[in-house]
Amino acid sequence: MKNFQNKTKIIKASKQLRALARLGLIIWAVGLVMFLVIAVAALTNGGNARAIYLSLGGIVEMIFALIISLNFFRFFDRLKNGELFDAKTVSQLQVAGRWWLGYWLADFLFGIVGNGCFETKITFASGQLFASLIVIFVAWLMKEAQELQEEQELTV
Repeated sequence: MKNFQNKTKIIKASKQLRALARLGLIIWAVGLVMFLVIAVAALTNGGNARAIYLSLGGIVEMIFALIISLNFFRFFDRLKNGELFDAKTVSQLQVAGRWWLGYWLADFLFGIVGNGCFETKITFASGQLFASLIVIFVAWLMKEAQELQEEQELTV
């Protein structure tokens, strides 16, 4: 009975987190359109290299954010549907973590180039790195738990 209650709690929380991920998808999509408009305006109006660099960086950032949010949306969608510890669910979380790590790396490199070439004074945030590594670690733990569960089912 307790397992059923826990599963119900996970499904309920996943519905809410899925809604947040959907909201993130909308926000990042709007941000992407805005940066595209800014980039086109900067390119057509003969904008300076710094403005073009920043707007193109914003586009890349929004694309990463969209992909990360989409993977979290898929992860919570699978949890909402009761697919808790199967390989596909764990894979969605792992993919989200890897994209988040890639986002941090792109942001880091963007800052280095921007600070060196365009004097943008972009600061480096380690929070993205830490969060991505936690997500990857949790996905790894879930994968190990899934494999242990499968192994127990085979031995019983």
